Amino acid sequence: MSDDIACPFCGNIINKNAFRCEQCGALFREPFLPGLKFTELVPFMAIDLLTLGFFSTIWFFINGKAVNKLVFGVKDGLKLKWLVALLAVNGGFYLFYFYQHAAFLILFTVLQCLIYIALTYRVLRIIQKYTQNTYEVSVNINPYYIILFNVFYLVHFIDTYSKRVQGIHAHFAWKSPQGIILIILLLIIIFLIRFYNEMYLLLY
Repeated sequence: MSDDIACPFCGNIINKNAFRCEQCGALFREPFLPGLKFTELVPFMAIDLLTLGFFSTIWFFINGKAVNKLVFGVKDGLKLKWLVALLAVNGGFYLFYFYQHAAFLILFTVLQCLIYIALTYRVLRIIQKYTQNTYEVSVNINPYYIILFNVFYLVHFIDTYSKRVQGIHAHFAWKSPQGIILIILLLIIIFLIRFYNEMYLLLY
C-alpha cells in the first residue's frame, strides 16, 4: 500500500505522514509544542504574582525536559543547561546573601533579570529551529519584547504558537493607545513583582 496521498488543497502528491504540502504550504496538523506546562499567559502571570516572581524561575525547571526534547543541535542543549544551572546558582546566592547587605540583593536581582533575558532568548531560538525543522515555517521573535518582558513574552509566544506557525497570529499595534496601555501595565506588573519579591526577602 502506497504511503503517498494527494494534497486535498492542490492535488500535489505527498507522504501521508507529512505535516505540510511542499507545493501549496497547507498544514495538515495543528502545530504544537509537546510536553510544555503552564503555557497560558493569564494564569502564569497570576501564579507569578502570587509567588512574588518566584514562579518565573520555577517555570524553567518544570519545562526543562520538554524544552530539551525540542533541541536539534547539541550546542543549543548545552547552552540551555548552563543557563538553567546559572539561574539555580544565582537563586541560591540570592536567598542566602540577601540579609547580609542590600548591595547583594541588588546585584543578584540584576543578574537574575539578565539570566531571564538570556534564557528566554535561548528557549525561543530552540522553538524557532524546531518549527523550521518540523513544519518548515519560520517564526519571528521580537528582541525588544525579550528584553522588556522576557519570561512573560516567552509564555505568550508559546500560548499563541499554533497561530504563529499558521501565520494567523494577530500582532497588536504597539503604537496604538491599547498597545501603549498594555505595555505600561505589563511593565508595572513586572516592577511590582520584583519590588514585592525584594521587600519580602528584606522583611522576612
